[in-house]
Amino acid sequence: MVKVIVIMPTYNVDKYIGEAIESVLKQKTNFEYKIYIADDCSTDDTLKIVSEYIEKYPSKIKVFKSEVNSGLLSNTNRVYDFLECEYVVNLDGDDYWIDENSLQSQVNYLDSHPNCFLCAGNTQYLVNGEAEKLLRKEHELGRIYTFDDLLNDRMPFFHTSSILLRNKIFINGLPLSFKEAVGTFEECALRGENFRRVLHLEQGYLYAMNTIISVYRIHNRGLWQGTTDLRHKIEGAISDNFQYKYFGNKYGKYFLEKHKESYCNLIQHLLLKENFLTDYKLNTKDNWLFISLLSDIASRDELYKDTNVSVITSRIKKRLLKIFKFFS
Repeated sequence: MVKVIVIMPTYNVDKYIGEAIESVLKQKTNFEYKIYIADDCSTDDTLKIVSEYIEKYPSKIKVFKSEVNSGLLSNTNRVYDFLECEYVVNLDGDDYWIDENSLQSQVNYLDSHPNCFLCAGNTQYLVNGEAEKLLRKEHELGRIYTFDDLLNDRMPFFHTSSILLRNKIFINGLPLSFKEAVGTFEECALRGENFRRVLHLEQGYLYAMNTIISVYRIHNRGLWQGTTDLRHKIEGAISDNFQYKYFGNKYGKYFLEKHKESYCNLIQHLLLKENFLTDYKLNTKDNWLFISLLSDIASRDELYKDTNVSVITSRIKKRLLKIFKFFS
């Protein structure tokens, strides 16, 4: 079994994919690793560049091509399903690693600490080509974080590109939640590290190394950065609602409070930024996500029991008006 698999999702990242691949190939290791590139039907030169690297490193790089653009979750599911390796890390095709010894250091730690399931590090933000702030402060590094830290809101966020995972979740096949979310409004809840982080923290702790491992590239073509603040709020509420459904009854109020907080943030944004009370102008995708979220919450809130969208919208506006008066 290969020691580490680096999963690299790609879609139209020909400007960046070479740097991402090179940053992995520069890693100094005493173990075998492979790069699995999951391409979601790129229409630029991404696959051409990938093919050139495969010619040079046929034993290290494998590409999973798609005939259709299916979205990030479906694209990565096919790689994560029955993933045969000891450790796995997700590095997007427009991000890259900067420490050539980081992968070896993370593996060394996980090898010697069997109760650790996530080994992370710091991440440098790169905004339109300019280096900006580091994601985490120095006092947040060089320490252990447990599931109890998560439940008590003491755990900082670590970027996906910096986290090496012990592969105990995916080696036996994808959890059903990943498969069922494909094609639904909840796909965004399984994008990034949030849900995976909880699944792994249930098994063991996270160790944050005191080193800068990765660079997160922020540009207007990114899946997250290229969307609006409203979309961020909607998807954040969907993600927290998703986690509340899966973990809320099991672990108490933490997931409920996160769900309520992100829902409140979304409502405030609609009120104060989108003039939602007087003008309903959500685009088709945002409208679908928003109404789907409300319909999903229906089973836990009498406000949404009626499935008629116009009636739901009318009731929402009445509640929003009360909230607006509260905040004004």
